[in-house]
Amino acid sequence: MASPEASKRGGGGRRQGFGGSEGAGMPMDVLFEILLRLPAKDICRFRAVCRSWRAMTTRRAFVRAYAARNPGPYVATSFADDDGGGESCGVDITDLYSGDVVKRIRTDVRGFRVQRTRSDLVCLVEGANPLAVTVLNPVTGATCTAAKSISDEYDHLLLESGRGSVTMDSCALGKVPSTREYKVLRFLQCGYLQQLCEVMTLHRSGVSQWRAAESPPAPVSVRNKTRSVVINGVVYFLFDFQGCLYIYPHMAIPPGCILPFDLETEEWMGIMNGPEPVTAFYKENNVLFLSPSHENLEHVSLADLNGCLATVHTIYGSCMDLWFLSDPEEGLWVKKYSLSFQYLRLKDYPLLLFDDEEIVFLAQAPDCLRSYYPEAGTYADFLDLENVRSVGIYTGNLLSFRSGFY
Repeated sequence: MASPEASKRGGGGRRQGFGGSEGAGMPMDVLFEILLRLPAKDICRFRAVCRSWRAMTTRRAFVRAYAARNPGPYVATSFADDDGGGESCGVDITDLYSGDVVKRIRTDVRGFRVQRTRSDLVCLVEGANPLAVTVLNPVTGATCTAAKSISDEYDHLLLESGRGSVTMDSCALGKVPSTREYKVLRFLQCGYLQQLCEVMTLHRSGVSQWRAAESPPAPVSVRNKTRSVVINGVVYFLFDFQGCLYIYPHMAIPPGCILPFDLETEEWMGIMNGPEPVTAFYKENNVLFLSPSHENLEHVSLADLNGCLATVHTIYGSCMDLWFLSDPEEGLWVKKYSLSFQYLRLKDYPLLLFDDEEIVFLAQAPDCLRSYYPEAGTYADFLDLENVRSVGIYTGNLLSFRSGFY
């Protein structure tokens, strides 16, 4: 396609029009289809070509059509660099396959990690303040955080109990489908107190407030970042059956069970059974009574694959089984993939599943994204990462950035 400068020139020195008038130039419907096929960065630059181009590419119909044709995916990662005036940090929005940074957002937050989310917002945790949670809007650059580091209810509880330092074990960002509100759920750790939960609703003012929520009916795995996932406004956690053995030895909940939390009602839902073969594996191999080092032999996690809840079970030297929840009401699971372990490391985490059955993993050692095709049994590392723990999926529309591409 001609450059923007060349597009302004017509034959015989006349400016060539794009208004669709007869004989004046390219029909608008043809231009519409051409622009849909270009990178978002180029479209934002082409808005400066002329008024008709700008009008077309900023209309809601075009933005929606572009989002439908170019769904991504894009990844959000943290960066830190020296910009000449000292070290700066922020978030990069990167095209998954080209590796191009399509948007760089600098922030005042230091030492943070991008929380593993799938959203048009980015959640930043583990900054200078161990309790801080900051939510960033990549389009506007605006951030939202809590006015206080802890809810009033727990502040009083901890004061009365005389407990010392408080840390944050886990954090999850999700969107309530019915209200379109964004909420954050987090767990606090303070000595041997029961798992403390807090919820924060994000407000347009940029300042929100934590409030206490009910603790889970049974211990959940919160310190391992791959053992929880948010899908359609529900946060799913794996039951912490090993921790439960020492604290609640008589609790009759089988391993592999899942405890969901509804962000809309801010209540825990009923306990879900996991795949029966996963539960049977623990019982048959006496994994329940092994030391924590058993995680070097097998690993269980939860994933959002194509909007479906999946249980990921990996056994060292054997396979990685991906179980999909096919019927939530009946608790039915289907094993759709069993991947040969020779192509995977024990704790590689499935991040995305595409229609052609390509699976994208977060891989460790080296930190990168790994593409795997089950049918062919082939894989390839295609995007190096500075920190595999600091990666989220960005689902926003790139054309909303309008300008300021890095």
